[in-house]
Amino acid sequence: MGERRKYGWTVKGIVGMIFAPLGFLFLAMGLLFWRFRVGSKPEDPMIFLSVFGGMGAIFFAVGLGLLLSDIRRRTRMRRAYENGHYVMARITGVHEQRNVNMNGRCPAVVECHYTDPDTGIVHVYHSRYLYTDLSDLLQSDQVPVYIDRMDDRVGFVDIDAVLPEIRVHR
Repeated sequence: MGERRKYGWTVKGIVGMIFAPLGFLFLAMGLLFWRFRVGSKPEDPMIFLSVFGGMGAIFFAVGLGLLLSDIRRRTRMRRAYENGHYVMARITGVHEQRNVNMNGRCPAVVECHYTDPDTGIVHVYHSRYLYTDLSDLLQSDQVPVYIDRMDDRVGFVDIDAVLPEIRVHR
């Protein structure tokens, strides 16, 4: 189960999962109303097509775009983790993400830096959202970052490697 959660869905993906089916449903309703001439006036089917079909097409396109971008992000992260090479990056801080709020709690993100010895460029990577206080739990000041061989902008911070197993009981 831990392996599946490493590349979890983001808000974009979840919103896409909601918008795409609803948009498809409205688009299908608009096309069906237009096809079977629902309404008492001759212009009614076009109104149904315009309203239901237009809004459905917009929702479907936005939802599909959000969903596909999150699937692409997850695929790139998985490819970096499974096929990339890893480097040890220095943990520079744990930051709370105040723009994200779930059940009144803000997640923490671990920021780490890696300096490429060949080019001297400093790369900054961020971990996934963690909803546990990490201040005393980090077991090391370095964390493995799996970097995609083709694109060094894609890096997966394996924060589980420097954290103990965490079980939250309520």
